[in-house]
Amino acid sequence: MRALPLHDILEAKGASFEERCGVEITSTVSDKKKEYSMIRDGVGITDFSFMQKFRISGDSGVDVLDQLFAGNVAKIRFCRVLHTFLADEKGELVADAYVANNDEDFIVLCESLVDDATLKKMFNTQTAQQRDEAGGGQLEDITDTHVVFSIDGYNAWKAVKDLFGTDVLGLPYLSVETYSFEGESVLLFRAGKTSEFGYLVMAPKTIGAKLMEALLAAAEVHGGGLCGNNIHNDLRLEGRFFNIFSEGARVKDPLSLGLQWMVDFDKESFLGRDAILQRRGKGLENKIIGIKVNASDGDLNQGEAIFSEGKKVAGVEATCFSHVLNAHIGLALFPVDIAYAGLKFNLGKPDGPIVETISMPPIIPKSLSVKLDEM
Repeated sequence: MRALPLHDILEAKGASFEERCGVEITSTVSDKKKEYSMIRDGVGITDFSFMQKFRISGDSGVDVLDQLFAGNVAKIRFCRVLHTFLADEKGELVADAYVANNDEDFIVLCESLVDDATLKKMFNTQTAQQRDEAGGGQLEDITDTHVVFSIDGYNAWKAVKDLFGTDVLGLPYLSVETYSFEGESVLLFRAGKTSEFGYLVMAPKTIGAKLMEALLAAAEVHGGGLCGNNIHNDLRLEGRFFNIFSEGARVKDPLSLGLQWMVDFDKESFLGRDAILQRRGKGLENKIIGIKVNASDGDLNQGEAIFSEGKKVAGVEATCFSHVLNAHIGLALFPVDIAYAGLKFNLGKPDGPIVETISMPPIIPKSLSVKLDEM
């Protein structure tokens, strides 16, 4: 298992840890509702150093990465970020990825269902030919030399502005910019998957501790603090952002998960293309949609069956409790002919409590009320 570079510092601040896909993550720091409120109302700082990180020169990187990822890497403009995925030969999900065009090189940040060695082997095996044809460009693994922090929340932009200056307010969603901290260059990605303002900052491990302390100090000024990764599962679901570690790990098919927007189907080649196109040609059989159970009707658990007229028709793939709705919400995989909002089913057994299908996302994030271009 790969340990987090700042494990001891995080532990001293109250963090708990667990293993996920061969990598250590911070699971929790305080109770779930407190961490939820930090991000919905203030700003939460979370160690995202579990991500696998790669760099490759721009000249050869386009061809190498375009052969790997489902999205069109060649069309990423300077200082912009592509959100896409990596699949295996069966067309099943391996990693959720950000691919950034950062001037002279490309940066790749992965949330992966496989461990570091397996992912790196996949990259190297599948891109050897492209590297040769592109002039020998090498994909550099910078996972162990860099840290990543996620800054999320209604006031996240304030904390980032305090550290890096007012020009961060002009960063569009899915963009990247270079800033200086402690004499080192750090990369700031405007990203995030909580539906509130979100940023990722990647820095050399040598300044990781100082950067985290600076981020936490800025967060505390604006009603926030340190969070664990588990709360991000809830926030992603409530905001209907794809979570590879939840519904992604269970379903794995990008088509059933509604990830067609991450794919350039006109590309001649990418990992898993043939299998994905074959399933697409046959037509979608199942589709993932939102569900809700009133808090008074009990819990909603991953793996539970959903019934219609005494027959099992679907299964629950992801769940969380929505403090905004005061209800349990989730995602379930339904046959396409009944995969739409506004229907009622039974949960857990043929005469179980009512579960409703709903449109996602079911909430309006507070951040939509903020207009950074008017600041």
